Amino acid sequence: MLKLNQAGFVQPPQIQPLSGSIQPHQLVAIVGPNGAGKSTLLQMLSGFRAPEQGDVDFQGRPLAAWSSAELATQRALVSQQSAPVFDWSVMDLVSLGHAVPREVMLTILHWLDIAHLQQRGVQRLSGGERQRVMIARALGQLVTAPVTPCASSMLALSGLLLLDEPTSALDLGQQQRLMRCLRQLSQAQPLAVVCVLHDLNLAARYADQVWLLDQGQCLAMGSPAEVLDVERLSQIYHADLEWSHHADAPLLALKT
Repeated sequence: MLKLNQAGFVQPPQIQPLSGSIQPHQLVAIVGPNGAGKSTLLQMLSGFRAPEQGDVDFQGRPLAAWSSAELATQRALVSQQSAPVFDWSVMDLVSLGHAVPREVMLTILHWLDIAHLQQRGVQRLSGGERQRVMIARALGQLVTAPVTPCASSMLALSGLLLLDEPTSALDLGQQQRLMRCLRQLSQAQPLAVVCVLHDLNLAARYADQVWLLDQGQCLAMGSPAEVLDVERLSQIYHADLEWSHHADAPLLALKT
């Protein structure tokens, strides 16, 4: 789906030349300390910033060759600055700019536990609720079927969903439910999800691939078990970390 060939930025914020690929049915977590270049990399993956060196291909074509209209149906980005200016209702906002029936958008709102907010003004939502509304709107861009409301139970998505810190304003329960929902969607649909995450435990639990960045360089790329090495993490985060083994999943914690 998305392929990088020694793509990067020479000018600050710098991204060292990076090669890798993202496939449908994958959830990829981009992790690293503050200032590592995670959001800058996400902008390059989305096509909002063209690499100053190397290439990024999307669906077999150079990303730069795609028109904005073409990309709008194949790629959706929710940045940290994605916030509505006007006090539209939730349903009006998530339906804006595409022809997806409202009944279909309601299905997406149910997925994200915000269907009960559909008539509320977005300016009267909490930060976490607004965050999920913007993710719902992005998912609406990637709906490929149905074109009629009566088929909403057979909702299909495809393309690339890019999320910059999607869990930052969510409580613990909502973080878990959102990441579980994104993982289920990526497994069931020809959809790739790329998330910038600060919570390494969420990355370890839900990601298929982890890309670890530090100072603009991708230090490792692979499965959570391969990338989230405790010695490497302790070094780049300047913290004394350890994996604590629990019945359902290991947890990364500070040593006491």
